[in-house]
Amino acid sequence: MKLLLSALGAAMLVAQTGGALAQEVKEIRLGSPWPTSSTIHEALPVFAEEVEKLSEGRIKVRVYPDSQLGDIQALINGVQLGTVDMTYLAIGNAGVLRGGAPLNVAYTPYLFNTKEDAERIANSEVFQPLYDDLAEQSGVRIFAVHGARSPRAVQNSQRPVKTPADLEGLKIRIPPIDGIRVAFETMGARPVVLGLGDTYNAIERGQVDGHENGIDAAVGYKWFEVAKYFTPTDHIFETAAFYVNEGLWQSFSEEDREIFRKAAATGGAAMTKAGEAVDKEGYEIFAENGVEVTEPDKEAFREALKDVYTQFEGTVWPEGLVAKIRAMQE
Repeated sequence: MKLLLSALGAAMLVAQTGGALAQEVKEIRLGSPWPTSSTIHEALPVFAEEVEKLSEGRIKVRVYPDSQLGDIQALINGVQLGTVDMTYLAIGNAGVLRGGAPLNVAYTPYLFNTKEDAERIANSEVFQPLYDDLAEQSGVRIFAVHGARSPRAVQNSQRPVKTPADLEGLKIRIPPIDGIRVAFETMGARPVVLGLGDTYNAIERGQVDGHENGIDAAVGYKWFEVAKYFTPTDHIFETAAFYVNEGLWQSFSEEDREIFRKAAATGGAAMTKAGEAVDKEGYEIFAENGVEVTEPDKEAFREALKDVYTQFEGTVWPEGLVAKIRAMQE
């Protein structure tokens, strides 16, 4: 009888221990505005899988794509409030948060030589103080920056663009980023802030002549149907960023933080690979739809935009930051 009771006690202990272990599984809610068909989304299931694997099942990331938890602004607010644990957005989306404006340095024209440089430097010690300030002031932290989008370009419905002078007078759709606005004003264009979803109709109706974005967006939104001149200026290399609620981040051990960083790198690599495939396919789609691709005089663009950043130095971001970033690529 004693042996039986002992065995039953042991079994109950194992069951209780198993239950305790099950309760220790941490679930992370990651909200995303990106449709599952987008190249950007490619990063997220890979990220989730890597987190679960590296944590040996202790941490599970549940991804909510297609704006299920809200659009970009709602997701940023959600991460700040803690109702959403993580999100995956452009690094510039942090600009709406207190302490986030300095990250607009990443949109300085010709700041990075390649997308690899952009990703390497965004994860370096040069950017870390900016992420720390953002976390302290807003309660939102960027903990990793991985996943390269297509280099930014110019596409329009009016004429080929080879030099900055060819942009004179063209109404170009841009995102709400001051550095990009000033850059296009400097080249004589007329920048217009407009939502991505409104751009197709705006070009078709002549409200704008074109857009400033990557070939991935040009293909995804089918702007090639209404804008037949494409110029790959490569003036900005944009990298996606993983955002997390700062309180949650501080609750993780350093071991778990490293798991998230490693998983972010793996997920970002998947996005970059998918994007490169779309880039190649995009030029084929352009050819099939009569889009003229013009090789730009990049040195002329560099020269025209070389001093654009100076008005933001020491005000929007720390003095000398651009020089530090450029020195890391020499």
